[in-house]
Amino acid sequence: MEVPTVDAVAESPSAIWRRVEGALEDLGGGVVEAEVQKCFRASSGHVYLDLTDGEALVKCVIWKSNADRIAELPHEGQLIQARYSKIRVYAKNGSVSLDVNAIRGAGEGELLARVHETLARLVADGLTDPERKLPLPRFPRRVGLVTGRGSDAEADVVRALRDRFAPTRIAVSYSLVQGVNAVPELIDALARLDMEPDVDVIILARGGGSVEDLLPFSDERLCRAIAALGTPVVTSIGHTKQRPNCDHVASAAAEVPARAAERVVPSAAELVERIDRRISELTGVAWGVLATAEAQIDRSAMRPAGQAALIARLGRIDLAGQSLSHALMIAATTPRERITRSATTILQTLQAVPRAASLDAVRERLERATGALRHQLALGATSLTGALNLVRARDWRERGFALVRLATGDLVPSTDGLAAGQHVTIQLKGGTLAATIERVYPDETETEQ
Repeated sequence: MEVPTVDAVAESPSAIWRRVEGALEDLGGGVVEAEVQKCFRASSGHVYLDLTDGEALVKCVIWKSNADRIAELPHEGQLIQARYSKIRVYAKNGSVSLDVNAIRGAGEGELLARVHETLARLVADGLTDPERKLPLPRFPRRVGLVTGRGSDAEADVVRALRDRFAPTRIAVSYSLVQGVNAVPELIDALARLDMEPDVDVIILARGGGSVEDLLPFSDERLCRAIAALGTPVVTSIGHTKQRPNCDHVASAAAEVPARAAERVVPSAAELVERIDRRISELTGVAWGVLATAEAQIDRSAMRPAGQAALIARLGRIDLAGQSLSHALMIAATTPRERITRSATTILQTLQAVPRAASLDAVRERLERATGALRHQLALGATSLTGALNLVRARDWRERGFALVRLATGDLVPSTDGLAAGQHVTIQLKGGTLAATIERVYPDETETEQ
């Protein structure tokens, strides 16, 4: 710190303020536009106001001679224009004040024009582009809610979430939703939820109101804060014809708070209906595969082909049966796994929170449906196995068939190529016979199928 020299000219605080006052007097009067943070009429008849734009504050006074002409004082949070004639300096407490002669509230048209100007800047910066908006999760672990404490919007959103998906976990962060201090509080509330690791989506909700009441939700600072969050936001500012700017930068927007639930959580009733439908489809596929397999096996066993030709096909039937079992497994497993995963996701969510009676009913229904599906698949597999066993290599002996082989060990599928004097072996139940062909009798009735 530099120490002043002895001969330096020093000024008193009063002298400094006189210089400030002189400089401010040269500025003359003007018009200031800001929100009313505080306004009251003193016993002296003077009206005192604090005006702010959210970043700076200026004090104003309307002397009694002018204040008597004001029938209705502006209210807190109202956007007004104040015409002042002088910037007055109060050296004793180091402050300044505006001498205001007249005030008027900003009209709805002016407010909407400012909202549109803000939106144009957001659009120019790309903050409304659909490509940059975060996708909404299908099954959020926890839903964040920013709203007014004890508001109708809070009650509507919570009720809608519980009605749609009872296990929904909700984290509420309260804030002012109107007035000059609403914007910084809304930004802080959103930031708190954005830092929660298991909050996967945030609802920003408020009931209806006038254009002036809803100005905070079109504020450029709030909109840019929403766009910068790492968590998707669903806005729901209800009962207004003019969409606030926050709707344009959020991931999604709902017309009224209760509708926000439809954008955020799945319907438990729809999930159960979808699972029931998939179980029915899967059961039909499984039984269709089994019926086709059994019909094919029956046709192979009953056709009037020669014994040797049928026996020669047994190996191929076994392979076909294995392929059929594999196909059935593929046909059943893929949809079943999807159903099981969906059911598991729901059941895990159910177990994470206290369960209501209706919730237990949903869980039990899912468990019954999954158990029934497994039972049906087991019955189908048993039926297929039994059908295949009718023609497996270990069963043909029981049914009176024989297996004929050449001396080389090759199977004899037909009489083609056989001649008198050839040696063959005949495999029957209980043993094998060695034989010599005396004569070949062609079967004129045999038809290949």
